[in-house]
Amino acid sequence: MSRFTNLINFKKYGIFYAFLILVFAVTYQSDGLFVSPLNLRNILSQWSPAGIMAIGMTFVILIGGFDLSVGAAYALCAIVAAGLGQYGLDPIYCFIFAILAGGVIGAVNGLIVVLLRVNAFIATLGTSFAITGISFVVTHNRPYMVWEPEFSFLGLGTFYSIPVCGLLFVGLYLCGMLVLYKTIYGQWIYAAGGNYETSRLSGLPVKRIIFSTYFLSGLCAGIAGSIIASRLSSAQPNIDPEIVFDIITVVVLGGTSLAGGFGGLFRTLVGVGMVATIDNGIVLLDVDPRVKDIVKGVIIVLALATDVKLRNK
Repeated sequence: MSRFTNLINFKKYGIFYAFLILVFAVTYQSDGLFVSPLNLRNILSQWSPAGIMAIGMTFVILIGGFDLSVGAAYALCAIVAAGLGQYGLDPIYCFIFAILAGGVIGAVNGLIVVLLRVNAFIATLGTSFAITGISFVVTHNRPYMVWEPEFSFLGLGTFYSIPVCGLLFVGLYLCGMLVLYKTIYGQWIYAAGGNYETSRLSGLPVKRIIFSTYFLSGLCAGIAGSIIASRLSSAQPNIDPEIVFDIITVVVLGGTSLAGGFGGLFRTLVGVGMVATIDNGIVLLDVDPRVKDIVKGVIIVLALATDVKLRNK
């Protein structure tokens, strides 16, 4: 009986049940088109960049932080990859340098938050403006184009009909879950996010833990930027200015608490699935695409209200 009670625990699994209901509704209304293999592959490919960045954002929010710079970092890392690619550098090295650039951005954010003790929201908002400015100065607001066919493999390639970027997306989530749920480092993140002062007094290296989450967020932005540059064979400063809102939406909708210490990557993965289903369903059902932003706004407000209510119980 206790197992059954745990299974229907809506505080713990409610978001997953809501996701299943949403999938069923969209599948029914689209006459099964939603669950067609082609459509599912398209969703997996389309949402891999945002989904990967949501991994890093989940770690940051779990620690009680916030990272508004991921969208700008994503664009700059794509520019690094495409900028090197247009000069004929091997695509592997282009992507490695793009990921390293993301790591540098994340490290800068971490240092500002940890050493200068600047509020994470303000710090990452400031670095977001700076990174965007760098992107425009470097490119002169012109796209970098890559004509090398091999450059597009990461973003458009397939393995047994499954998108390579989708496989990377799934692999990173599995690795992230393993780290978060099965390692001491993951336990430290939950502990520090739940109670910073107690964790510090207990001897946990909280400053290094906080720094590491921002560094990880930067690396994820670098990977995502590499994927989008590869998919488009180009990059520019305004490549997707709204992607940061998609990332925040999926993490918050998944149930990871903005107060820190509660949530996880499985929840974020479900959040990705829900927002991707809404986006795709709007297209399949021929709904006015402007409705999408309204739906996302309502979702964020409701998710935050629900989070506050559940945390206060």
